[in-house]
Amino acid sequence: MKKIFSSGSFKKFNYIYCTIFVVLLSTILLFICNTLIAFSTPNELKGKTILIDPGHGGIDGGTSSGNLLEKNINLEASMILKSKLISHGAKVIMTRDKDISLENLCNDNDYRHRRDLKSRVNMINNNKIDVYLSIHINAVANAPYVNGPMVFYSNANESNKTLALYIQKSLHAATGINRNPNIADYFLLTNAKKTGVLVELGFITNNSDKNLLQSKEYLSKLSDGIIDGLEKYFKNK
Repeated sequence: MKKIFSSGSFKKFNYIYCTIFVVLLSTILLFICNTLIAFSTPNELKGKTILIDPGHGGIDGGTSSGNLLEKNINLEASMILKSKLISHGAKVIMTRDKDISLENLCNDNDYRHRRDLKSRVNMINNNKIDVYLSIHINAVANAPYVNGPMVFYSNANESNKTLALYIQKSLHAATGINRNPNIADYFLLTNAKKTGVLVELGFITNNSDKNLLQSKEYLSKLSDGIIDGLEKYFKNK
């Protein structure tokens, strides 16, 4: 009777079969582990509603350096942050998601810029949100060496300070630049009745920051830092 398999062929077949089996088993076990981790790790942002306010827009370019306008960086960074927050299970409200100013949403007899700010404040106060984040870029012409993200808050309630501390600390971890959050009397912060902060992502007047703020990778890193701060805030609230 003719041999169908030699002993060498049989060993080779067994080796291939065992290899495929091990790979499949490893894949299944990895999937199970990841699933268990996903279910066992608390998602602090799931179900939370976050309002993102990309500062300036439309006729109001904000601060600038050459052709680089703050309003565009604010919007790009905010859209990256929005996408990441949604992936974490949060609901997101945007004051703007395109290059527009918001003064037309306010009918008060006031100058254009104040009506724009009032519109943003109204959106914060009139929506059921857990936290708001106003996204901006900083500038200080007489100190080009100053760099890094800064978080500002109103001392109207303790929650603002707590949120600011968590986000600033997480941005320090993300960028290596250590700062303390600052109290500010900006119109938006002092008139908003909800918990929130204003985040200056960096200084357009600093060459290093200016280059970094044009990088989607860096804006993504800053978003991760903000989200880490939010998660810690809600976890310890």
